[in-house]
This record gives sequence, C-alpha cells and structure tokens, in this order.
Amino acid sequence: MPKKKKGKGKKGAAQAGPDPNSPEGQRLALVKKAKELEKSCKLEAHDFNKFQQQRDQINYFWIVEKKTLDDKKTERRNKERELQDLEEKHQVEIKAYKQSVKHLLYEHQDETTREMTDVEVQLKLLED
Repeated sequence: MPKKKKGKGKKGAAQAGPDPNSPEGQRLALVKKAKELEKSCKLEAHDFNKFQQQRDQINYFWIVEKKTLDDKKTERRNKERELQDLEEKHQVEIKAYKQSVKHLLYEHQDETTREMTDVEVQLKLLED
C-alpha cells in the first residue's frame, strides 16, 4: 500500500480556521457567538409572539364567553320575572273566580230560601 501524504494533514488544519488565540480567531469566535445569540433572540421573539397571540385569543374567548354568560343570566332573570308575573296574575284570577263562586253560592242559597218560603206560604194557604 502506498503511504499517505503528510501534506493533506496541513491543509485540513488550515481549513479548520485560524488559531483561537490569535486576534482573527477571537474575532471569528465572537462573530459565531453573535450569530448564535441572534438566532436565539429571533427564536425567543418568535416564541414570545406566539404566546402573545395565544394570550390574546384566550382573552378574546374570555370576553366573548363572559358576555354570553351575562346575556344568559339576563335572559334567565327576565324569564323568572315573567314567570312571577304570570303566577301573580293566575293568583288574582283564582281569587276572582273564588269570589264569583261565593257570590253564585250566596245567590243560590238566597233563591233556594226564597223558594222554600214561597212554597211554605202557598202550602199554608192551601191548608187554610
């Protein structure tokens, strides 16, 4: 087998970049770090915007559902008032019918008493 050339190793080392201790190496390291931080910052901004949108959606949903709940409560109160009014009206009608029945019973009793009196008077006249 042929021996590998040692020259390739030097090219690979040259491609790896300058010495990290040299000013150029430090500059490249700082540029790399800056790019990483910028990428991280963009990711954080994206996540923040996403969470902000979710928060806004939840707040909107909360407002809509709260209004719906208030509307339903108002509707329920109105129905309860309407039911109460109908119950009161029904009680008034029942009272009026009771009074009417009492009046009719009184008239019936009075008429029956008059008829009995008339019949007794006629009977006495017939007997005499």
